[in-house]
Amino acid sequence: MGETDPNTLLEKLGLTEYEARTVSTLFKLKEAEAPAISRSAQVPKTRVYDVLEKLIERNIIIEIKGRPKLYRIIEPEKAIDSLITAKKEQLRELEKDAVSLKESIITYPDKDEFGEKMMKVKDKQDFEKILGQELSKANKTIQGLTEITDDHDIIYEELVKAKKRNVTIKLLNAYQSKRLKDCCKVRHLEHGLNAFIIDGKKVVLAISDFKKSKPAYHFTILNDHQPVANALSHYFNAQWESGKEY
Repeated sequence: MGETDPNTLLEKLGLTEYEARTVSTLFKLKEAEAPAISRSAQVPKTRVYDVLEKLIERNIIIEIKGRPKLYRIIEPEKAIDSLITAKKEQLRELEKDAVSLKESIITYPDKDEFGEKMMKVKDKQDFEKILGQELSKANKTIQGLTEITDDHDIIYEELVKAKKRNVTIKLLNAYQSKRLKDCCKVRHLEHGLNAFIIDGKKVVLAISDFKKSKPAYHFTILNDHQPVANALSHYFNAQWESGKEY
C-alpha cells in the first residue's frame, strides 16, 4: 500500500483544504506566527486567521498570547484521534438520520396502493428490481407462475426475506432452480406465464415474453384487483397438482 498524502487524509477526516494544509504545516513547525503559517501552508493571508480560529474551536490548535501571537499544534496522535472521534460521531448522526428517513419512506402511504399501473422497461433486470420491491411488501402469501432461474438474484433474495417474515410461498416454476427450494414450496411446470399473486389481492403480471430479446418489456401491477387475483389464484391451484417436484 502506497503512502497516503497527509493533506488528503486530513480532508477525509473532515478538514477543509486550507485547514488540512495548516495542520500539516504545524505538524512540521510545531508552533509559528500566522504569517509564517500562511506562507508555508500556502493559505491566503486573508483566510489564515479564520482557519486558525476554526482549528482552535476543534481543540487541535492552541493560541499562545503574546507579541507576536503564536499558534501551537497539539500532539499529532491526539489531533488525529480527535478528528477520528468527530468523524465517527458525524457518521453516527448520519446513520440516525438515514434510519429516520427510511422509516418515514416505509410508512408513507403509497398513492397507488389501490391503483393499476402499466409499466415499460428497457432492461429485464429493471423488471426484476420492481418485482423485488413488490415482493418485499408481502405479508401473508405469495403465489407465483414464474420463470425464475438461478441467475435471478434479486427475486431470490426477496423470497428469502419473505420466508423470514413467515410469508407462505408457493411457486410453479418453468425452470428447475434448485436454490428456490431453500425458501419456498416449488414445483416444475411449463406454463408460459410470468405472474405473481401477493396476499391474495395484488397481481404483478408480465405482458411481454421476457425470454426473448426486445427493445422494451411491458408488465402491469394491479394493486387491489380481486377478480384478476382470484382468477390467477384459481388457475394456480388447479395447476399445482400437475407440477412436478424436483
